[in-house]
Amino acid sequence: MNTKVGSIFPENAIYLYNDGKMKKTVTTSLFSNKKVIVIGMPGAFTPTCSNYHIPSIIEQMSNFKMHGIDEIFCLVVNDIHVTKVWAEQTGGTDSGLKFITDTDSSLVNKLKLSFCAPDVGLINRSKRFCLILNDLIIKKILIEEERGVCNVTSGENILTQLDK
Repeated sequence: MNTKVGSIFPENAIYLYNDGKMKKTVTTSLFSNKKVIVIGMPGAFTPTCSNYHIPSIIEQMSNFKMHGIDEIFCLVVNDIHVTKVWAEQTGGTDSGLKFITDTDSSLVNKLKLSFCAPDVGLINRSKRFCLILNDLIIKKILIEEERGVCNVTSGENILTQLDK
């Protein structure tokens, strides 16, 4: 699938962090009949994700809700245990941010939003991206072109895109 505006978000098994546990579910059950933001990040505990990206999203959570967003999801390619600890340590879950993990990279590969950086141990990870969905239809796509940068997909920039 080429990820493009107007495409239907693919069905895929993922894990959702909820109430202290990682629970297997499918994307269609999470994203159907809602307006959601899905933010892909290269990995839990990576410097840009932890130190800038997650805080920039948390800072805008109430503003996203005021713009009609039902839920905001942070997607990483990590094992369920690492994702759970990261979700708890970032403070994101307290803000209402939901954490999902694509443990085998199948979703980011379907979306053609994966990358490899073997020199730092990142194999088949998620590119840094943001998809705005309305009832599974992709309405907006934001993708960072450079590794270690979070400008296009920062909470502040995503907010500006909601009015466009």
